[in-house]
Amino acid sequence: MSENEQQIKLVLGQPLEADIVSADRSVVLVKAGTMVTQDLMMRLTNWLHEQERLREKQEKTGKKGARHKMRWDILKKLEFEQIVSDRTRKQLEKGCEKFFSTIGKKGSPPDIAALEEAVQTMVSESPDNPDMPLKLLEMKKHSSYLFQHAMNCGVIATFVATSLKYPIREIAAFALAMMLHDTGLLTVNPDSLNKMELTEKELVDIRNHPRSGYDALRTIPGVDPLALLVAIGHHVYADGSGYPDNVDFHDLPELVHLAVIINDFESLTSEKPLSEAIHMHEAIVALLRQSEKYHPVMLSHFIRVVGFYPVTTFAQLNTGEVGVVVRNNPENLFLPEIKLVMDENGKRFPSEISVDLMRESDRWITRIKDDI
Repeated sequence: MSENEQQIKLVLGQPLEADIVSADRSVVLVKAGTMVTQDLMMRLTNWLHEQERLREKQEKTGKKGARHKMRWDILKKLEFEQIVSDRTRKQLEKGCEKFFSTIGKKGSPPDIAALEEAVQTMVSESPDNPDMPLKLLEMKKHSSYLFQHAMNCGVIATFVATSLKYPIREIAAFALAMMLHDTGLLTVNPDSLNKMELTEKELVDIRNHPRSGYDALRTIPGVDPLALLVAIGHHVYADGSGYPDNVDFHDLPELVHLAVIINDFESLTSEKPLSEAIHMHEAIVALLRQSEKYHPVMLSHFIRVVGFYPVTTFAQLNTGEVGVVVRNNPENLFLPEIKLVMDENGKRFPSEISVDLMRESDRWITRIKDDI
């Protein structure tokens, strides 16, 4: 818990004196002036415990690079198909780098053509298959979290919108919008994005980034209006939290509501300067715990596509065996199809054994196995 969070006084029946924000300062959890109720105190207590647990986990982990060697060895052996090809990933990376490098420069408008072309290629090859791993292989590791986040959001947006059967033109516009949604952060001092404690001015600058991104993008000739709406609306929540304050949740189209969910999901599941990534299943649980923040239909659609146990989740069964989720059952998201990879003693099986939990009543998932 940060010093600012510790200093906020909660008095039952009294309004909050200040906003309560997430650890990375990107989300206002509860706005100042909100009445403190028993339910609110319980939700905040659960959230703070979760933040402490994740922080302790990060401190114990130390070096992040070699943690999950066995996990990656197993996933590579299972040969999951990628959402987009390596060639398209590289094309996206070049287009994204070119665009971000021209934002804010005087003399000519930002160069978006290469990124638009790469997005069209990604959309054309995106498989209509919900049983794909969202984040099996990440984009190249970039020094900028903004770059990494933009790339991943674009890929996830394409995958989810394709699975939901949106028209090709809308999918392309949505994918591009998600890759541009944090453009406004380029106007923020990079040091501010890597600090736990922010000055009032730094916090204001970060909260202004949706408006800054909107203003920058609308100067680009021919930019799709959806990109403008996603830029200004990706931190606007159904419960009235978030920012900018003068943007009404109900005035935004459904794809912007989906963008909010994708933005939060990707942020939770990616390494950031101030916090460690959590597992995709944990992120789904986090979204559900705060379901009042999201458009209910869009949240339901997103979880239907991604699954309660996303593909590549390692799960331990009641038998002690460990399996990897390879397919979700739309009839029951709690009972996916898995491939058993380790026996109850932690010994690798010589070959994977497919098990459909919908048809195996004597096996069920007891917990997520995150220590492989």
